[in-house]
Amino acid sequence: MTMRKFLSILLLLIATQSFSQTDPNGNPIFNSISTSEDTIKDFKLISNYYTLKNNIANKGSSVYISDNPTLDQIASAATNLPSDFFIITKGQRIVTMVMIINHPSRKFIALNPATGKQDEFDCSLKGDVTENRATEIIKENYDPKASLDGNKLYFNGRKLKIISSKEIKNKVLDLIEKQKLSVTDSSGLKFLSKDEQRKIVLRESKEGGKFDFFTEIKGHEMDGIQIKPGLISTKIGVALYRWGRANFDLGVNTVDDALEFWAEFKGRQPNQREKDYIKLGFDKGLEK
Repeated sequence: MTMRKFLSILLLLIATQSFSQTDPNGNPIFNSISTSEDTIKDFKLISNYYTLKNNIANKGSSVYISDNPTLDQIASAATNLPSDFFIITKGQRIVTMVMIINHPSRKFIALNPATGKQDEFDCSLKGDVTENRATEIIKENYDPKASLDGNKLYFNGRKLKIISSKEIKNKVLDLIEKQKLSVTDSSGLKFLSKDEQRKIVLRESKEGGKFDFFTEIKGHEMDGIQIKPGLISTKIGVALYRWGRANFDLGVNTVDDALEFWAEFKGRQPNQREKDYIKLGFDKGLEK
């Protein structure tokens, strides 16, 4: 499959799922996080980043490489896979998605979810790796010798020029204005804000809700249960795992957001067991 065909499928799959992070079969397409939100005139621009973590070593991801990618494979993914993408919304309804692709040549792709129309535009950004990706590479310590020096990333014996997030956003804003990408009918797809996600999670976590995995095990929380051959847990552990997984499926941005919602639901901070199992569920740790 060509990169262009892959991206066409990727964009359409994402657009038809209200930008949650799973496909109709429950499998991740390309996991991402939101990084910022800006109000520009009559629309909002939501900036997002496709992470390397939980993608290139995740068998459920469309960009899976291996369980233990080599530094050469990580470097290739870092420079070739899409990194930053942007969602234009009006009244929280999605208008357009803009993505930067790097291979075979750097271009902007704009997708209108209402019509399915996809357009390509030239992209004059110069550099090897985005600021978001360079930051993640250092944070995840893929290469203990990696370092940042100004607008340069030293990784796997290579010197890579960093494209700043500010420069990327400015180019996207120029494209939106020039191509009038915000001047179109909004789709029926809705991008849930963190506050809307919070309200849904709190409501559905109540007894009888879709996130209530706890009522059915009341009084048997510490009973042992086999998750898969050789792996035993408790019913409360599995319930917490499913609750974390449900947050991920909803499109909650990070596990920290999910833990924040849990704390509000319980009226206290999560204990260590709750943190561990919710994080495990959010990361789909038992399904890899």
